[in-house]
Amino acid sequence: VNAGGNVSANGCLSLSLWCTPPLLLRGNCPTYWWSFNGRCYKYVATPKSWSDAEFYCLSQGAHLVSIHNMAEDNFVRSLIRNSDPDERATWIGLSDIHSEGRWMWSDGSVVDFFNWKKGEPNNRGNEDCVTRNYRKIKQWNDWPCSSSCASKLRY
Repeated sequence: VNAGGNVSANGCLSLSLWCTPPLLLRGNCPTYWWSFNGRCYKYVATPKSWSDAEFYCLSQGAHLVSIHNMAEDNFVRSLIRNSDPDERATWIGLSDIHSEGRWMWSDGSVVDFFNWKKGEPNNRGNEDCVTRNYRKIKQWNDWPCSSSCASKLRY
């Protein structure tokens, strides 16, 4: 989506990729937030640790995103792709900070969906927080919470 609000496939076709324009709608969400299934989402590119990202979200009346199905995961990926062409790793609200292997969303919602990269979570190097867009596969990866990544908010 370009600055004029029109969908553009520039760059996609030259890479010989089939592209589906993402459906990013504002709905009833504030400026710079996007609507999906009645909730509002915002991508924040400023690198932060997982806890700093969650505190920032709380200051916005939100939490790091919790993802409950493949459609929502695909929406989150589209939002990241539209905000960051490099699709860098981005924090989501999932962690096992309190008890190893017991995954919890920062908003307290039920953990009912995962999209782990093959072999993850592996807790290699005390990895208790989760990023979306891990490497080329663009799935989830457990990662050290003190690392700096972009943030994905939802309220």
